[in-house]
Amino acid sequence: MNINLQISDSVYKALLAGGNRIQGSIGLVSPTEGNFNAHRRTPGERPDTRYIKLAHGRASVTEERVSLTLRIDRRETDVVPCEVIDVESQEASDFVYANS
Repeated sequence: MNINLQISDSVYKALLAGGNRIQGSIGLVSPTEGNFNAHRRTPGERPDTRYIKLAHGRASVTEERVSLTLRIDRRETDVVPCEVIDVESQEASDFVYANS
C-alpha cells in the first residue's frame, strides 16, 4: 500500500537538520492520503541527566527525579524475571547512590 503523506514544514526541517526519526501518528484523510502529526516530546535529554544502561533497561538520575525502567521479554526463557529485578535494581541503586 502506498500513502501520500503531508508533513509540516517544521517536521521536515527537523528531519533534514537532525537526520533522526520523528515519532508521530498518521491521520488518514482517504485510503491513500494522510497527515502526519508529530508527537510532542521534551527537547532531548536534560544536560544534568546521568544514566546507566542495564542489561534489561535503564536507570537515570536528575536533580528532581530518579527513574528505573526494566523490560524483560517473555520469550527470554533463560531469564528469571525476579532475578533480573533483584540484580539490576541493585545495580541501579548503586548508581543512584554514587550520583546523588
